[in-house]
Amino acid sequence: MDGVDLVTGAFGNAGSAIAAQLGEQGRAVRTLTTRSPEGGEPTDIEVRPLDWDDATALKDAFDGVETFYNTYWMRLGDRHGSYDLAVQRCFQLIEAAESAGVERIVHVSIAHASHRSAYPYFRAKAKVEERLELSDVPTLVVRPTLLFGGQSVLLNNLAWALRKLPVFAVAGRGDYRVRPIHVDDLARLCVLGPHLDDEPEVHVDRLIDASPHLVVDAVGPDRPTYMDLVREIRHATGSRVLIVRTPTPAVLAGSRLIGALVRDQVLDRDELVSTVKGLADTEGPPTGSTSLLGWIRDHAGDLGHHYHNERTSRPVPAGEST
Repeated sequence: MDGVDLVTGAFGNAGSAIAAQLGEQGRAVRTLTTRSPEGGEPTDIEVRPLDWDDATALKDAFDGVETFYNTYWMRLGDRHGSYDLAVQRCFQLIEAAESAGVERIVHVSIAHASHRSAYPYFRAKAKVEERLELSDVPTLVVRPTLLFGGQSVLLNNLAWALRKLPVFAVAGRGDYRVRPIHVDDLARLCVLGPHLDDEPEVHVDRLIDASPHLVVDAVGPDRPTYMDLVREIRHATGSRVLIVRTPTPAVLAGSRLIGALVRDQVLDRDELVSTVKGLADTEGPPTGSTSLLGWIRDHAGDLGHHYHNERTSRPVPAGEST
């Protein structure tokens, strides 16, 4: 299989997994970024500079591209707490891809994206999905809940807290479920598609009038409660930490104290509250095959020895979704 595909954030977590999957398929990969590759990163990826103010250069970056894989997002929004800039930049990328004549757009969104959501993050993601529905280019929207594996810091930092703290606070009752997908499974879903003909049980949220606009949840086979997940990591790492159920405001206050020590925003309020409300879970069969609980057991010896700061330990390139 020959051809060129463009992946935003090809040196980041989801983007690098997608780029690796494309390489296995014999595809050439191009990326847009504001920085140069660092040591240990793939050297066979074509790097184009990303300048949001240069529409011509942005369009030229898509020259000859067959499929555009968009992982771009801003996890915490802009400095004003809004996601308008993230939405605007996704629109710019989509318009540049359309103008250049790409054959397909694959977009990494979020499960439960909705204009009616109580959370700005989910509403903003829905705006991008709506824009893709209006495109003349066939699109695949892939909706993960949470990611693990690869460069993801989620489970590592959870294990770090369980190793280091005398008491670990779980928000509310801890009976809300989480359904992460391994980043490699996400990449396969993006590159190979949900295989609807071969796997009719795949959880498809929306197939718009049999048009080429498909939305599919990206979820793994395990759906533990958050309390069970914490207990599994505690057991796997040999931690003796005391786990206590705590009101959500107290958990947020504690995370701010820890964040001051590690110089990171450990937890965002909407991220926590939406998880407690069940938005890190979905119904329907899995679209990824890697067991979350099995992965924790296999990697327990490596998890949580050091805190991984998203802001300082690994620069997040432009185009990376976190």
